[in-house]
Amino acid sequence: MWTEIDSQSDIEKLLDLYGSFHDSCVRDIYLTTREFIDEKLSMHFENKLVVLLLFQRQYKLNPVLELKFEEVQQFNFRPYEENESAIIYDVTLKMENGIFYWADFSGWQIGDNDSIWISGKKLFWRLRPELIGNVRRINDE
Repeated sequence: MWTEIDSQSDIEKLLDLYGSFHDSCVRDIYLTTREFIDEKLSMHFENKLVVLLLFQRQYKLNPVLELKFEEVQQFNFRPYEENESAIIYDVTLKMENGIFYWADFSGWQIGDNDSIWISGKKLFWRLRPELIGNVRRINDE
């Protein structure tokens, strides 16, 4: 069941619950555009970009968290270099002007593209402990 984040207080509760994402990593990213072709081969455009981010962390309590951003405004992804660590130590999670922002390090500022970050009008979270480990949710073989 998804929990919606509506306020700064909700953000603080999530950061407390998940240890500010300390010693975590982004395990999976799923993006759906909501455009599709129906059975009659007609194309539909719902213009609802949704991104799911699945995190795993090195703690027994709440090891897996999933964030869902709806009405995504922007998504910036860059792979880590070979000599870079993919470990997240602290994040930025904030709301400005009705938009939620998440970035993979503390102190991130809007417009800094040297990171993984996402913004959207709606934000939800849920715990997913059953997805700890090298679980494959999409069969890409």
